Amino acid sequence: MAIRVAFDMTPTLGTRTGIGNVVTHLYESISDESAIELVPYTLSYKARSFADELPDNNIFIKYPARILLAAWKYSNLFSLDKAMEEIDVWHATNYLAPPTNNPLLITIHDVTMVKYPDLVPAQVRSLAPMISRRLRAGAHVQVPAHAIKEDVLEHFGSDIEDTSHIHVIPFSVPDLVESPPSSRVQKLSEGDPYILCIGALEPRKNHARLIDAFEIIHASNPHVRLFLVGPDGPARPAIDAALARLSHNARSRVVITGSVSDADRTWLLHHAHLVAYPSLYEGFGLPLLEAMTAHAPIVTTREGSLEEIAASAAHYVDAHDSNDIARGILEVLESQETRDRLIAAGNNRINDFSWAQSARMLTDTYIAIAKKN
Repeated sequence: MAIRVAFDMTPTLGTRTGIGNVVTHLYESISDESAIELVPYTLSYKARSFADELPDNNIFIKYPARILLAAWKYSNLFSLDKAMEEIDVWHATNYLAPPTNNPLLITIHDVTMVKYPDLVPAQVRSLAPMISRRLRAGAHVQVPAHAIKEDVLEHFGSDIEDTSHIHVIPFSVPDLVESPPSSRVQKLSEGDPYILCIGALEPRKNHARLIDAFEIIHASNPHVRLFLVGPDGPARPAIDAALARLSHNARSRVVITGSVSDADRTWLLHHAHLVAYPSLYEGFGLPLLEAMTAHAPIVTTREGSLEEIAASAAHYVDAHDSNDIARGILEVLESQETRDRLIAAGNNRINDFSWAQSARMLTDTYIAIAKKN
């Protein structure tokens, strides 16, 4: 008899973030496992407007996630057990975990809210007391890397009675959409080489230091450009201030594209001279695997899980030092040998990740949790 797993599809609603893509891939991969019956659900009163993008059997729970979070931080109100019948395991795929009498697995993608609280808004910080409450009740945790397991133990260890409840299950790379790009992006990619930085404009992505580094890069290589690709966000004022510090000529070589389509993103990856990912903290770092898939050399930091994921397929810099970020990027820009080595290492490293492997590991985890309880 298949194990019935309540599976939160809320992160897939609307414009897909990295977490949304992860949840979609996991759902599709686990659906092929005969031992598991996924019962998808969404926590949003707007979810029905995305019904065409959700599984046919999705259960729509019409409470807004922010209301549920406010209630679940300090209470067991609004249990969802009555809304879901005969569930063996709950899987909260993006932190927001309901009070339940059933075994619970929470995916903790990273612990920015407690490790670097100044980098995230108050609503994200407010996840911490809810997570602590669930862990004290015996919840299991999925993390995407061993580095994040160590962070969970450091910041939530007092809430965890049994460390075997933490399961390291890595993600894999989202499919790159190989379709013709927009005329805008195709034209943008032509001409001088460019450094590509992918990610929403939020503080932990460290765009401002990358822009500061670009002044040094421009002085050495005035023809190179810098593309910041991703939706607008709370780091925009710091980014604008960093742009204002650049010389006129350097500033003219920086392009902020905003959000782009999946096809445009793939095109930009394929044509990038290198991918810069100077994050202050990451739980996994999907753009690293995207860059490897697109055969682009990578410059990144050792923060969070980044070194664990990239291994030898990246050139490393100090996230807190714009001079060192410039140093690392220039070393890759100016050395074809280094570029070739990084690309070859990426071609090998990408083979260590697959959604099928992630699905098998999660399936084994569901089974173990169900049997234990």
